[in-house]
Amino acid sequence: MYTLNISGHHVQSGEEVQEVVKEKMDHLSRINNQITSIKVILNTEKHEIHELIVEASVHIPGHDLFATVKTDKQLKPALDLLVGKLEKQLVKHKAKHAGRQHHINAKDVESPAERQQQAEFDELVERDVI
Repeated sequence: MYTLNISGHHVQSGEEVQEVVKEKMDHLSRINNQITSIKVILNTEKHEIHELIVEASVHIPGHDLFATVKTDKQLKPALDLLVGKLEKQLVKHKAKHAGRQHHINAKDVESPAERQQQAEFDELVERDVI
């Protein structure tokens, strides 16, 4: 389970836009189930009125992935390109860390702040708030 934060700068992010973004980002969680949060920013530059910029950052414990796409005002193709970029990064990350041996004395790679955020999120999920 992960948190999804969608924001728009100079873009209306209504319910249908949020549903499309959530549907596309759910595909990433099927590739890697360790995703804890995804932040998506939809943006249009004021001087380029026909250009849509979609940025996303994906947090996995110990690693952050980032991708950005610039397209003409079409949201779904932009999200497809963005998810494709993030998929490549997730697959590469997973391949790098597959088969790694964990030592008994190994330290946790999450910071205390990350652990606290995850604990708060888990508590909200248990109470069915999210």
